[in-house]
Amino acid sequence: MKKLFFCNQSLVKKTLMLFTVFFTVISLNANNVRIINVVNTNPGSANPIIKFDIAWDNSWRVSTGPKNYDAVWIFVKCQKVPVGSPNCESNLTWEHANMAKSSTGFSVGAPLEYKHVDDSVGLFLYRSTDGIGDIDTTSVTIVLNLPTLSDPYAPAYNFKVFAVEMVYIPQGAFELGDGISSNTFNSIVIDNSTNTLSSSVIGGGIESTISADYPKGYSAFYCMKYEITQQQYVDFLNTLTFKQQVTRTNLSTSQLSTAPGVSGLCAMIGSCINRNSIKLIQHGVNHSRPGVFACDLETAPGDPFDSENDGQTIAMNYLSLADFYAYLDWAGLRPMTNLEFEKIARGPLARIGNEYIWGTLNITQAQSTAILNEGTTSEVSSTSGNGLAAYGSSANNGPLRVGFSATNTTNRETSGAAYYGVMNLGGNIWEIVTGGKNRSDNGYKLTYANLGNGSLSSSGNHNVANWQTYYSNYWHFELRGGSYSSGASTLKISDRSKNYPYMGFGSSTSDQRLPDVGGRGVR
Repeated sequence: MKKLFFCNQSLVKKTLMLFTVFFTVISLNANNVRIINVVNTNPGSANPIIKFDIAWDNSWRVSTGPKNYDAVWIFVKCQKVPVGSPNCESNLTWEHANMAKSSTGFSVGAPLEYKHVDDSVGLFLYRSTDGIGDIDTTSVTIVLNLPTLSDPYAPAYNFKVFAVEMVYIPQGAFELGDGISSNTFNSIVIDNSTNTLSSSVIGGGIESTISADYPKGYSAFYCMKYEITQQQYVDFLNTLTFKQQVTRTNLSTSQLSTAPGVSGLCAMIGSCINRNSIKLIQHGVNHSRPGVFACDLETAPGDPFDSENDGQTIAMNYLSLADFYAYLDWAGLRPMTNLEFEKIARGPLARIGNEYIWGTLNITQAQSTAILNEGTTSEVSSTSGNGLAAYGSSANNGPLRVGFSATNTTNRETSGAAYYGVMNLGGNIWEIVTGGKNRSDNGYKLTYANLGNGSLSSSGNHNVANWQTYYSNYWHFELRGGSYSSGASTLKISDRSKNYPYMGFGSSTSDQRLPDVGGRGVR
């Protein structure tokens, strides 16, 4: 994810403040989205016109094989700036800025095209024709649906533009279950005739009927190419209010409002263990100023915060279910379902008993204790082989960089990729997906329409209908794909060994942050 923010002061005198925090979602051997040259071309007017340049590496669009493409999801946050504020400084709330509904004023240069979404929360950019390779710097113009500001804010906004790499998962039938893996679904086909699914038809220990509107994977959707990273979560935290930050970190009100010292204060877990290096680096003031967060794998003050080896691209762990849902709501995404997980992994291919995410029976272990270029955007495993994935390591270790297994010479099997090009779906961290046992038809309420709208509750929680959490000793989700510390069998496409996690999340309504749990969103 990439963010930029700036302030426009007036039509007569424009002061442009451009801060760039460079975040490569993956390394030189994988994709890397960059947004530069951000300009508001009509400062002081309603419906700001934002122009920027975008580039990313290793893009594709193919009409054979998986018949899909990669994409970038663009969304924007805005902040009002008081009149006369020096350098556009503001402690006011960051708010979501929807795109204008009309296509007037939007444009993108070749070889890209853009796609509006019905709710205007963001838009997609992707190749307009078949091609494989880097997307060189390309101009993009978007129009936001914002009013003209009046005193005491006239006419200034700060903006942050975010980009998340996605993969298009095309419409199509697929095979569910493999008949062998732990708690596997029954071996059935999901196609355009699939309607409701009774517990006897779906199997896998599910005690609830799955509704017709539940996303089952047949219809087309987009999936994040990588797991949420630590930099992406830092970006998220740095747009929240003080109260919301308390909810979405492990910090108390007292800790968040106390100067953290030159080394910062670990924000998600004490002592920043298991390679989670997110720290509070500037304290907030309750009700008036949020704190500031950064990554710090190579510890400050000997190494600066957010240096090139501070683990920004390591998969985000210690995400509770509520943290995960809040991030997805803020980003305009939704949780993946347990059925979509198998569609992404297997694609239209015939099932193979006990197959791993990359479609074969081969697997090679990667560990955070055997890596090169530690903490950088080029962090890789010192091991290579078929089915390279992070699994079977000590619980004291941690996840690796997202996309660590992909190089310019790997294929699906050697990079451990899912069928459509989604990375690290097997291993690294457990993926939170909706599902679970859900007895008495209390679960499986999610629909395609239940998307994040970019805004959270005042306390920092998601507020989207049908994103269920807990009911009567059952959590409305599953953990899929295994993690850096789980056994090899958990990386199998149809493994559902954590299909109703009391396991790791307890049998009460108390949510937990765990060292090997994270996830990614879809739309």
